[in-house]
Amino acid sequence: MEHLEEGKEQLSETEGGGWEDEPGSDPGETTQKTKGRSCPKRLFSLNAVNSYGTADINALETEEELLKLNSGSTLAMNWDSETRSLYYDEQESEAFEKHVSVLQPQKKKKTAMALRDCIELFTTMETLGEYDPWYCPTCKKHQQATKKFDLWALPKILVVHLKRFSYSRYWRDKLDTVVEFPIRGLNMSEFVCDPSARPYVYDLIAVSNHYGAMGVGHYTAYAKNKLNRKWYYFDDSNVSLASEDQIVTKAAYVLFYQRRDDEFHKPPSLTSFPGASDGGTRPSSSQQGLGDEEAYSMDTN
Repeated sequence: MEHLEEGKEQLSETEGGGWEDEPGSDPGETTQKTKGRSCPKRLFSLNAVNSYGTADINALETEEELLKLNSGSTLAMNWDSETRSLYYDEQESEAFEKHVSVLQPQKKKKTAMALRDCIELFTTMETLGEYDPWYCPTCKKHQQATKKFDLWALPKILVVHLKRFSYSRYWRDKLDTVVEFPIRGLNMSEFVCDPSARPYVYDLIAVSNHYGAMGVGHYTAYAKNKLNRKWYYFDDSNVSLASEDQIVTKAAYVLFYQRRDDEFHKPPSLTSFPGASDGGTRPSSSQQGLGDEEAYSMDTN
């Protein structure tokens, strides 16, 4: 009799084509048994992917953990085809009443920001988080504190590194925000703490561009010729003449500025150009160099 009952149980399992849902189970989940234990089969799973949807970054395995999303975050919903056909109704999912706010025209998001805003943020006081304390050498304890970057002096060559890559636990994304930076007249005087400092006014002399995404990309550059004051575009071995309105793009990655009191800003003599008339002179070694001061790199990350 016991053998007969066991045979009936096995038969009912095979005839049903699978295991029946347990009482009280979520209709959005089916139940499978593995080695005598039942485990839910989800209707879908979520994955963090790159902005193109071509590569998985991380699987979201738990629903209890809060997930912070930024403006460039991309989620992919992977449906189980069998359970989707059983529980998901395409027509019913579209049969809802749209709120009036959805039908109203949305304001366009700000798609660009100024370099000045980045520098102000770079020098703004920041309060360290509760879980990022600072060790106080006086009281010998970790304390919540504030930190701030200040500029005391700036060199002849100022290098500004724009943040183009976003890193977090789940995301590795390229930031394509347009940063509007001045070609001429970048005034850094108000950001310098030294009250006796000279005016710090800079002009752009070069830009390094990055095209592509994380792990793969291509670099190009714009640079200003010291002698004829014209801009050129460098793409591998190709060099072409460029105009100023081509320089500010979302691909700008590293900016190179030169202070106006440097030799670069002195008007060149007519005899210093290549191909000048007889008696022309070449720039001196001091004119060819960038100066004795070390270039200062300011990372706006």
